[in-house]
Amino acid sequence: MGKTPGLDTTKIFAPAVRERMAQAITDAGSNEVFFLGVLDEVGILEGVEVVARGSANAVPVFLERAEEGFHVLIHNHPGGDLTPSPADLSIASEAGARRLGFFIINNDATRVNRVVEPFPEKEEIAVESKEIDGVLGCDGLFGKVLPGFEERTGQLRMAHSVNRAINDGDVAVLEAGTGIGKSFAYLVPAILWAVKNRGRVVISTATIPLGEQLAHRDLPTLQRILGVDFKFALIQGRGNYACRRKAEQVSSEPEIFADDEEREGWIADILDRLAEAKTGTRQEMPGEVPEEIWNDFQSTSDQSLKARCPHYRECFYYEARRKAFGAHIVIVNHHLFFADLNLRKGRGDYESDLVIPGYQKVIFDEAHHLEDVASKHLGSEVSRRGMLQVLGRLLTPRKKRGRQGGRLPWLQSQLAKHHKGEVHELLGMKVIPRVHLVRKEVEQALQRLEVRLEDSRHLIDENGRDGSLMARLGEKKGFMPMTVVTPPLLDARDSLDGLKGLLQECFDLLEDDPFEPEVEYQAAIAELRSAKRSVIEQIGAIDFVKDASGAIQPWVELSSRPQKHLMLRAAPLKVDELLAEHLYRPLSTVIQTSATLRVGESWSFLADRLGWEQVERERLRQEEFDSPFDWPRQVLLGLPEDVPEPDRSGYDKKIHEIVLDSVRGARGRTFVLFTSHRSLKKCAETIRPALQAQGMPLLVQGEAPRTELLRQFVDSGRAVLLGNQSYWEGIDVPGAALSCVVIPRLPFKIPNHPLEQGRAEELESRGKSPFAHLALPRAVLGLRQGFGRLIRTIDDRGVVVIADTRIIKRPYGKRFLSSLPECRRVQADWDQVKTSIEGFFAIDNVEEMLP
Repeated sequence: MGKTPGLDTTKIFAPAVRERMAQAITDAGSNEVFFLGVLDEVGILEGVEVVARGSANAVPVFLERAEEGFHVLIHNHPGGDLTPSPADLSIASEAGARRLGFFIINNDATRVNRVVEPFPEKEEIAVESKEIDGVLGCDGLFGKVLPGFEERTGQLRMAHSVNRAINDGDVAVLEAGTGIGKSFAYLVPAILWAVKNRGRVVISTATIPLGEQLAHRDLPTLQRILGVDFKFALIQGRGNYACRRKAEQVSSEPEIFADDEEREGWIADILDRLAEAKTGTRQEMPGEVPEEIWNDFQSTSDQSLKARCPHYRECFYYEARRKAFGAHIVIVNHHLFFADLNLRKGRGDYESDLVIPGYQKVIFDEAHHLEDVASKHLGSEVSRRGMLQVLGRLLTPRKKRGRQGGRLPWLQSQLAKHHKGEVHELLGMKVIPRVHLVRKEVEQALQRLEVRLEDSRHLIDENGRDGSLMARLGEKKGFMPMTVVTPPLLDARDSLDGLKGLLQECFDLLEDDPFEPEVEYQAAIAELRSAKRSVIEQIGAIDFVKDASGAIQPWVELSSRPQKHLMLRAAPLKVDELLAEHLYRPLSTVIQTSATLRVGESWSFLADRLGWEQVERERLRQEEFDSPFDWPRQVLLGLPEDVPEPDRSGYDKKIHEIVLDSVRGARGRTFVLFTSHRSLKKCAETIRPALQAQGMPLLVQGEAPRTELLRQFVDSGRAVLLGNQSYWEGIDVPGAALSCVVIPRLPFKIPNHPLEQGRAEELESRGKSPFAHLALPRAVLGLRQGFGRLIRTIDDRGVVVIADTRIIKRPYGKRFLSSLPECRRVQADWDQVKTSIEGFFAIDNVEEMLP
């Protein structure tokens, strides 16, 4: 292969810029130098900034810096051959995906190879209303391609609303009734805009399964229908991807990483699966891989060698990112989005690629979850499990065949191979023994903390019935005093800080003593960087919790069942101002959609919790789109009046009777949605014999993975599924397989959770009732979600039974009922409700018998 001489730069580089680059390269010893460049309006390079200096054959590249107003990445090849290397081509591909040029120059900047041409600046092009009609309207593409397609008024109206928000830069809050087809309503305008503008729209979903549904079903359908060339990518958190280099380490030295037969089995299965994996995600692995085993395989930013890694071009994580860089639609989940936003709010940077590629337009599906997710990612946690896991990754607590396992022993073996005596000695003589000592000191500190908490139980307002403890931290009456937890926490912090110092010393020594091959040296550096960072993160979490005050609520949890658990957390009481400042203001478009955003006809609950009230009035739009279902024909709502209120004598017995009667009437095909696992287990034990006698499978949450339980439920056609929490939403079972939903209790959250108590006090400080402005509206949204499991298509029919009489006997029950669809209701004693249910399903039996 011949050399690439490049083009003369006389007419395309400003003279002063050419001289500056040549001088910078000379000053760097004629080694490689990385520049960022700015072009003028006609494409001449008019300015550069030196970003990094390297060796004769490599230089660090910082793609994130490139989006600070620069147009092109530039570096030199000291030998004069401007042919791009494999690493150059990988970086050039990522640069192009970010609309950046990529140039290679010689040492005196007189010749250039324009590997990727710069992209011209463009104004946004609006998507016209007729383009939306041309896809989803009565004579549109959907009608021509999909047999039996009928225009959905709600879907078309919502698509136009999404389109206006994207075109105009609005914050749009859109409640989409069940069955309108909201996924297509937001995907169609998002795709059309992104293609027209060569831009990107991020879709954030509440769960990974919902994201996978978009990626594996809805978006491929749109690729087939729309007739436009668009790309999409589903990306997960980096820790969900396996690292090929780490897998290679585990495979080459299994004795370091496998300290028992169970672990050996997991490792063998994972290595076998990775050999044929397509995406390399945890979901592709065999079974539910334990966290402590996955840690040895997972990709992490601080252990990454990036372009220097021999597996860079086939890296699972970077392949997903490369697809995302060039994608018009990028799908993430809320947790990943807010992990990314947490980084961006510190930097004020929304264009660069961080956890996810840079964006200016985002659509949140199932947006009613945003407060809880945002609160978690803007808070911090210290736990026994977390601290011991960090130390266990560095050094396993047990030896096998006389060898210690973990990342540090692996690093020690690498240093010995390359005769790095000073660092090897420091690692073996000080660092590894120090990890042993730190584990012991941390465990002792946590034990002292447990004793102090037990001795101080009398100071807090409430204790758990099973001996558990959960309390807010602070100096107010009824709180666990911060002085109880601070001394042991500081002891653990001091111990970790000493380990951090030794790891830093090791890192500094190794940084000053490189070795060949370069890739093995960089791997060693990455291991020390990762070890140091993991310890620093634990120290930071301790500081965040112990210093929390004001709008940040700290609390402690202690329990011994089902296993020992000690955790201290701190989280913001409200996220409205954070969302207004770091989401709504900096982004050009934010769309939030869900089937449950209102309580009755009011938007006020989530407007307060999610900060919609802080958006400029002319920029905020709130719209609802009604479901297409014929609720009076399709649904019977049973409201029994003769059920004792929850926790009263006879309540459980009556609930079990109602469940069995409902199941018999529906011939199985029933979800029973609980609010506590204790009630669920009690019901399962009581009704199992009766269901077995009738040949109805009983499926219970926790006895198998959710996907497996749902598969069995649908396949059976007469099963009963008992679920809690996660089964109230995000489950789509269309057709007759699900014909009845029983809700024994209204879904009020436990009011004694420390974060809920703090939120209640915050509302009281503003003169608002915590029940009316937090507990009740949240429960209403939860009930709407549970109710929504039943009817998924216009052909579905079924019964919902709400067996909590507070919905009809308490004044606030009207808030629940007014938020449900206008369906046929039967409010009477259970015997009469049961008769109505039997009559409702008798119609189905007659229709089945008709020819």
